[in-house]
Amino acid sequence: MRSRPTHRLALCVIGASLCSAARIWAVEPLPSEEGTRRQPGEPLPPTASPTGFDFGSYGRVGVGSDGRGHSGYSTNVVSHGSRLEEAPYLELDFYYARTIGNDPDKRWRIVLIPAFAGGDLFHYSGAFTQHIAIRDAYAETQNLGLDGLRLWAGSRQYRGDDIYLFDYWPLDNLNTVGAGASYQRKKTEVKLHMGLNRLDDLYQYETLDTPPRGLGPPGTATVLDRPRFVASLKVTQLFGGVSGAKVSLYGELHLLPSGESIDPTTMMKTQLPDDNGWVVGAQLGGWLRPFVFANLWLRVAGGLAAYGELTVPTHLDPMRRVASALEVVGAFSGNYESKWLGIQLGAFVRRFNDADPINYNPSSYTEGILAARPHLYWSQYFHTAVEVSYQARRTDGTDFVAGRVLTPQVFRLSALPLVAPLGRGTYSRPQIYLIYTLSVMNDDARIALYDPQDFRYGQNVVHYIGTGVEWWFNSSYR
Repeated sequence: MRSRPTHRLALCVIGASLCSAARIWAVEPLPSEEGTRRQPGEPLPPTASPTGFDFGSYGRVGVGSDGRGHSGYSTNVVSHGSRLEEAPYLELDFYYARTIGNDPDKRWRIVLIPAFAGGDLFHYSGAFTQHIAIRDAYAETQNLGLDGLRLWAGSRQYRGDDIYLFDYWPLDNLNTVGAGASYQRKKTEVKLHMGLNRLDDLYQYETLDTPPRGLGPPGTATVLDRPRFVASLKVTQLFGGVSGAKVSLYGELHLLPSGESIDPTTMMKTQLPDDNGWVVGAQLGGWLRPFVFANLWLRVAGGLAAYGELTVPTHLDPMRRVASALEVVGAFSGNYESKWLGIQLGAFVRRFNDADPINYNPSSYTEGILAARPHLYWSQYFHTAVEVSYQARRTDGTDFVAGRVLTPQVFRLSALPLVAPLGRGTYSRPQIYLIYTLSVMNDDARIALYDPQDFRYGQNVVHYIGTGVEWWFNSSYR
């Protein structure tokens, strides 16, 4: 009986919130700059944004079988392979914006994006275990103090253009808590960002249990706490308009302070020296009209940056640093559209040198992938996509299971009959599809991917039969 007033109060609060949101929409129903996903190669978006509350989402959900009674699975042997069998990922994008001083050109905006990532959905596993993360939580101002100036602070995914077929950002893709600024004047944009990142790993953070002090409970002592400082700078110059080109120059700086870790069993201390990393890169893009574009990237990263800001280095050098680690990436993406045909293209070659200086290091490798996905538009809403790809990887050292150097290779062919309620276009979403993928792997691929006890270890030909959906709307945040 006592719970009824609480329920009534909750209903009143929910009702008031919905009414408030309705009033916001009714008063200021301005169009959103996030209306459709901006594609690689298109001009930078205008600085206008909606006022009031706005909502968007990105999501993908798929399920499949291998045709042998098991769940379907991916066969990628490169670090960024085909996205067709990716795990479910869901984002809810919330925006709230207002003008500053009644000037329609000056605005502030809050961006909040919770996301589900990793693991199985409830209807597949029957478990209520969720993997929820806050992907973005920041505030920004637009044109405050200077036309074309944006200032922001908070927690943010900080990205440029991607290769859609691989779900891969080959030049700039950072995740930090920090602040940044961008300035756009005519066809030139400069973006500066600085932030911190501290992984929950003994490489950067460690606590030890401590006994009770006096009558108090047991506690913890922080013995290692060394967040990574990351700064980035990007300069983009546009040429032309509806058809045109752009050139971007990009750089990053990574700094990690020194620290001291303690073995909880022996209590022996290990000194961890400071470390650093860097990135230099460039992008050249061009477009003939919307959704007809091509992009080329070159990225060179050293030290900490060669591993990325969300990855702990696999090995350290004798000085317990990673200064000798090196990554070199060359990448390409393209898209073409006509009334009856569209085609997406993607490719990259990547060389990675691990920090461990030993000869024939199996953690050092060269990899690459080439993929094409043509779309045939049978009608406005019914299409068929076919994806063809080839990927390979070669390590420098001997695999401990095979006893030799491995060169895994995979050829993949996928067919996707699909329904697109918004009509023609390789980027038209939502997209509801059936999928069949045939993967042909050499022996090195299955040895590299699976343990000998894994039921997948003996399969050189792999089938994936399934269905899926992908959508996005109002989710083109940068």
